[in-house]
Amino acid sequence: MTSRAVDDSCSLLTLGRVDSVRVQVGYRASPDKQVDRHYLLDLSVPEQDGGGDGDVLDERRILAALEPVLYAGADARRHYSLHQHRWHTSWGASPGALEIGLLVSIGPRTTAVSEASYDGVTRAFLDVMEVVGQQERTPASRESAVQRARDAAATAYTVDPDALSLRAEEHHPADNSWTFTLRSTAGDEYDVVVGFIEGYAGSVSVRNAHRIEASDSIGPE
Repeated sequence: MTSRAVDDSCSLLTLGRVDSVRVQVGYRASPDKQVDRHYLLDLSVPEQDGGGDGDVLDERRILAALEPVLYAGADARRHYSLHQHRWHTSWGASPGALEIGLLVSIGPRTTAVSEASYDGVTRAFLDVMEVVGQQERTPASRESAVQRARDAAATAYTVDPDALSLRAEEHHPADNSWTFTLRSTAGDEYDVVVGFIEGYAGSVSVRNAHRIEASDSIGPE
């Protein structure tokens, strides 16, 4: 049996170049627990000088940039779960996307661990942005910020974004960021910050707050 070489330039099936990157980092107490804090970063990949369809994004550099999130206040790396997904469509602008998800188990959450994990994600996301390329930092309108907050909470916790009610909001013009509190129909609340990385609207943090218990009675019967 003989085999023939495949000419990639004539292949009908190809993943093409990467046009967008989504990175997600979640922290949980243990692998069997729900994520407590979730961070998302959406980036567009600038076209290389001179055009062309070549894929110049080095995925290994993105993973290397994410390594600080594995420590979260510890001297040794925490246990983690990593997944990567790449997709491409053949119609329209033929976009190609890369998605990387990282779940880190950090044990019982303390203030020190929370601060360390936030610092680690901030540093890592800034490094990822440098790897992917310069991102435009433009002020996010309230409408787009609310939608991004709903979508981020839905992605992190598998809820219906349209069923999330807006309970509180605050705009921080100096930081180019928004904070929201969203509530699901089940009573779960999510504190969301849009633009937590230097005001870049594509960076979103989501914290799963305690469930609000409703009661029709006041005091003992």
